[in-house]
Amino acid sequence: MNDAILIDALNRMLSQEHACTIRYATHAAMVTGPYAEAVATRLREISADEVLHAEKLRGRILALGGTPTMAVRAEDLKPAATLADILSINIDEEIDAIKSYTEILNTVPPANVILFQTMQEIIRDEQEHLEELEALRISG
Repeated sequence: MNDAILIDALNRMLSQEHACTIRYATHAAMVTGPYAEAVATRLREISADEVLHAEKLRGRILALGGTPTMAVRAEDLKPAATLADILSINIDEEIDAIKSYTEILNTVPPANVILFQTMQEIIRDEQEHLEELEALRISG
């Protein structure tokens, strides 16, 4: 994949991370019920992780000679009113993110060590989020 295509792919993911940050923070505010505080705390932590992912993406986009987007991927701003909906939406979004990042990783030459490792780190985080959200859905 040439740098321009890679920059476009990374900017697409950056706009998704912007939306995920907003979605998780908003969902954290919406959680109610007996485990609301614990779930809200974890959703806020995931929101903070998404901020870190965005920072990493900006760094890699700049390293490739691109300009990081400030766009927010509107289709990822999915409201939810119940814990079940919050978990379902975010599980689906994590699955999508893992798939998208894996597709990008598969195009990055291992010689581009920093970008390769950055994609692996983000995928690892997204997988952790997915497993935690699935565990919350099972226990809830």
